[in-house]
Amino acid sequence: MSIGAERTGSAGLEPRVRVLICDEHEVLRHGLRTVLGREPDLLLVAEAGDGDTALELARTQRPDVTMLGLRRGEVVEDLVRALSEIGTRVVLLGEAGAGSDLLDALRAGAQGYVQTTASPERLVEGVRAVAQGETVLDAAVTGELLHRLDGTTAQGATDELPLTERQQAVSRLVAEGLTNAEIAERLQLSRATVKGHITVALRRLGLRDRTQLAIHVHRTLRHMEGTEEDSLSS
Repeated sequence: MSIGAERTGSAGLEPRVRVLICDEHEVLRHGLRTVLGREPDLLLVAEAGDGDTALELARTQRPDVTMLGLRRGEVVEDLVRALSEIGTRVVLLGEAGAGSDLLDALRAGAQGYVQTTASPERLVEGVRAVAQGETVLDAAVTGELLHRLDGTTAQGATDELPLTERQQAVSRLVAEGLTNAEIAERLQLSRATVKGHITVALRRLGLRDRTQLAIHVHRTLRHMEGTEEDSLSS
């Protein structure tokens, strides 16, 4: 269903983020419609109850972001890949325990995963962050991905954090699933400064993206906790 076509905000100056939602459940779509409708910088342009309709609407409405429901046992990587090729960034919506389905979708090009139990503020911030090119992952699933992803740290990356104290603080908040805007608010920094710290951290650690950084931090902290336990028991 096509909903709207205007692209500018209420002031007519800033472009609004165009959003398509796709989920088989009307109740969830209604909730998302309500949440997005409260935000002046977001514009719901269409909604779909299945993948084929979502693809058709993505081609005609050209959304910046597609919010795509992910169910356990559902194969969505082909849909994610097709949507990405159209030019829309995909945010997955689902429950904890998505496992290999989530992993396959991320490998196919999805740029975010937010649990359906997240607060409206978290959902909205996730859409904004993905629209700006960030990768957004709920911290609850990062540990699960740690067990499933192969080669999450690039060759040459260490098991330590060879970063400044501020870069470590930013990296840990990335691992908690915070967006750049949320990190900036938490640490009282500008978004540009946060983005700069993340860029340097990725380069120093030999990592490719925020997902790898989050998983690397979780792995490092787990290793440090294990080392501390060994030292206490010796």
